[in-house]
Amino acid sequence: MDTPAPVTDFKVIMRLGPESGLTAAAQHNRDVMLKVYNAISHGDQSELAAILDPDIIFVEAPSLPYGVVARGIDATLAGVNGMFATWREIEVEVEEILTAGDLTCLYMNFKAVSRATGQTYEGVCAEMFRFKNRKIIEWRPIYWDTHAARLACGIS
Repeated sequence: MDTPAPVTDFKVIMRLGPESGLTAAAQHNRDVMLKVYNAISHGDQSELAAILDPDIIFVEAPSLPYGVVARGIDATLAGVNGMFATWREIEVEVEEILTAGDLTCLYMNFKAVSRATGQTYEGVCAEMFRFKNRKIIEWRPIYWDTHAARLACGIS
C-alpha cells in the first residue's frame, strides 16, 4: 500500500473565541431551532419571524431556482417562501442539531417534489445559523447537490 503524498498546500486558521463551545447561549439556540422547525411543520412561520434580527442576512445558493442574498426580515421571509413556492410535499428529516458558540447547524435529509416538473429531489443539506443577542443574524441553507435540485426543477 502506497503512502499518500504529504499535504503541502493546506492551511487551517483557527479563530475559536472564548465563547466557543456548548455555552448556555448555544444550548438556547439549539432549543430555539427545535421550536422553530416544529412550528414551521405546522404551517406557522411566526416563531421563525420572531427570532430573526432586523438586519439578518439570508443566503440561498445562487444556482438554485430560488437563490437569493437577502437582508432584513421581510426579504428573508420572501426568500424562504421562494423555496416553499418551488417545492411541494417537503419532508425534512433533521438528523442532528449541532451548536457551539454563536453557530447552530441543522444536518438533515431533504426530500421534495418540484412544483414545475413533478420530479422528486432527495439530498442531504445543512442549514447554518449565526446568532447574536438571541436573534438569527445570518442563515445559510447548504444543499450538497444544487445541480440535482435544478434538474428536478427542470433547469439544466
